[in-house]
Amino acid sequence: MRSGKASPKVAPRKASRGDLSIAAALKRLKKAQLAEPFRFWCDSGAAELPTKVAEVRSALEGWMCDPERAVDRKQTLDENQQAVLEALLLAPRHRVDRKTVLSMLGQASEVDVLGGLERAAMVFREGDGDDMQFALPGELADALLLQEIAEKARANAVTITLKGHLDERYAGPEVERPMSPSRLREMFKMYANEPASVARVERLPEGLRDLVGKTVLEFGGLLPRRFFERMETELPHWNQRRWGKILEESLVGTAARLELERYGIQHEDDTLIVFNEVTLAWFKRVAVPSDPDAPHDEAALGVDLMANISRFLAYIIDHAVRFTVKGEIFKTTEKRILTELIPNPGRELERAEVLQFIFRFSRAAGLIEVTGERTFKLTAAGRDWESQDLDDKLAGLFEHVTFELDEAHESVHHPAMRRILATLMKRLEVGVWYDVMYLPFLARNAYLSQLDALEVDEMIAARGAAGAGATEDLQRLAWNLVGWVRKRLYLLGLVDLGYDDKGRPVAMRLTRTGARVLGIDTPEEETFGIGRLVVTPDFEVVLFAEGDDAVLTHDLDRFTDRTKDGALRQFRISEKSVHRGLVEGMTLNKMREVLTMNARTPVPRNVLQSIRDWATKSGLLLLGPDHVIRAQDAEILARFARDAGVRPFIKGKLDGNAVQLKAKTSLARYRTLFRDLGYLIELED
Repeated sequence: MRSGKASPKVAPRKASRGDLSIAAALKRLKKAQLAEPFRFWCDSGAAELPTKVAEVRSALEGWMCDPERAVDRKQTLDENQQAVLEALLLAPRHRVDRKTVLSMLGQASEVDVLGGLERAAMVFREGDGDDMQFALPGELADALLLQEIAEKARANAVTITLKGHLDERYAGPEVERPMSPSRLREMFKMYANEPASVARVERLPEGLRDLVGKTVLEFGGLLPRRFFERMETELPHWNQRRWGKILEESLVGTAARLELERYGIQHEDDTLIVFNEVTLAWFKRVAVPSDPDAPHDEAALGVDLMANISRFLAYIIDHAVRFTVKGEIFKTTEKRILTELIPNPGRELERAEVLQFIFRFSRAAGLIEVTGERTFKLTAAGRDWESQDLDDKLAGLFEHVTFELDEAHESVHHPAMRRILATLMKRLEVGVWYDVMYLPFLARNAYLSQLDALEVDEMIAARGAAGAGATEDLQRLAWNLVGWVRKRLYLLGLVDLGYDDKGRPVAMRLTRTGARVLGIDTPEEETFGIGRLVVTPDFEVVLFAEGDDAVLTHDLDRFTDRTKDGALRQFRISEKSVHRGLVEGMTLNKMREVLTMNARTPVPRNVLQSIRDWATKSGLLLLGPDHVIRAQDAEILARFARDAGVRPFIKGKLDGNAVQLKAKTSLARYRTLFRDLGYLIELED
């Protein structure tokens, strides 16, 4: 929201054709009729009435377009007159028929109420008899609305942040001798630091101190009155005036009416508010469980999603996956694909939900596309996906989940709040447990303080014209962020989750993978030059977990089947898994390198030889630097040479196991071209 300082005056728009303009309205009044409006709108004890009518009208028009003056004059009116103005402000074209206006007056006199407004040149009659209407000039309506919005925005900023409160208190428009910006910054640093903020909370009266603590931990620093009235507390009743005075004097918060409907948030209520900076300090004091308060149970997915996306794409390559008229995969096909995925999705998601996410991401990222036979096929982007580094893949996924929306209304608040939460995650210590509500509450509060800077009210106004209204309150905003952490950041392996003894998620911690994706520099782990893999002659691979093993796990998942998770993670190499790795774009040399470079002892010869044999059996073709394609299987090579897409590039056949290509195209280009035609091509050293 806006800073605590008053907003600069904004010139109201010119009245549209449907509005009554001030200039047109004042032209209806003769000089004698302009005297009373002149006295009403000019400053007290101001200049005499000008002799020229044009000068009177010009002065009145300028005053009536001034938002501050317009609101000030409105406040001098009685209750009935202000009610009529409010009705005109909300009415189409700022016009209301006479019958409706009279129904608002009750026992009040029409002459006193409407006559007073007309004598002030705030309301004008149009038409006669039953068709009579009362109109509010368009520029005057804008002036009143502009000032009202500015006042609300300033009030919200002051009540939500300590910085806004200090700005208003010591440098606001009502301060006779404003404090310098440098002195204000020094004061803010002094009061916003963690020890000082916590100490001020602890010095509050006992009942209010406990309420502030509960407000921070259970409501993120914003407690609506309607929730207080359902709480069990030592305080007998809502005492907004007293609490506000104590909290403001203590620089802890305030109690005020917070109105957020115009931003598309369901909240128009008296609210106990703990300043954002104080909320952060109190949370940091109590919301980091760590040892010995670590969660009862924990769950981590690591890079499982990366492996599952690769397996999904490999299935698309090897099978004709058909889709329904709605563009969805048939349920029977889904069940077959699920058997290919790593079976443990954790507590937060069902396996079918993970597959649905992979399918939506693959389509959104352009990894797969539809064919004329109503099947899916891999795109060039899909083939490039497998050659990307793990962190590049994760970066693309993180961008996707930041803007992924289930409902149209989420496009207003959720992407911005998710970006703020990601920024706050950079302040976390890797591997340390935090309360699961810690970041969601802070991200929501930071978002609320930026509503005006993000022009959320304008987006909501545009949606309002289409019939979309506020759909979420303060708590739902925070809980939706918690859901995003549990369903998406956990799925990507950026965070681990902690559970209490009843299975409820209560904590989260940033992983090393998450830190890398967010661009956080983490200390290098100490290594002793000992490989982390043990490869056995029966094709078992054991990974000893020693710190950040995400990249190695990802590489192994591409050409092996994971059989066990834990401190000792186990994998099995098979003909099927090697074929899948080749189809996904992993080279034979890369498979051998992953094993030999990370093994503690030499990799058994039978394992390396079997991997090569299985690759050959899968149809692997080797392209050498001499532009010769070689294959152990003559039948596969013959089928390759007969392919209409390949024939233009063949120079001649050398023997049953080799074909000479034309040298006019690079080896890398040939590899890409032939892989797009469905052949497994690998470049020889």
